[in-house]
Amino acid sequence: MNVKKIVKKYLKENGYYGLYNLEGECGCTKDDLFPCESCPDECEAGYLIDDPQESGDDFYGIGPKKQQGGMRD
Repeated sequence: MNVKKIVKKYLKENGYYGLYNLEGECGCTKDDLFPCESCPDECEAGYLIDDPQESGDDFYGIGPKKQQGGMRD
């Protein structure tokens, strides 16, 4: 089992949606891990959230806290 599969399994088993990095202003879903091909040392497990900084109904982000009544729990 490689690192990507281990991380995906952990995220799924613990209810996370993906990874995020506030310093790098990026995030990825558990189904598309590490698309930036950078080292994930600074990434943290996160939940799907509505992104208040973006306009549009379909925009989302990944962040540290689960939103109540958000797009998806």
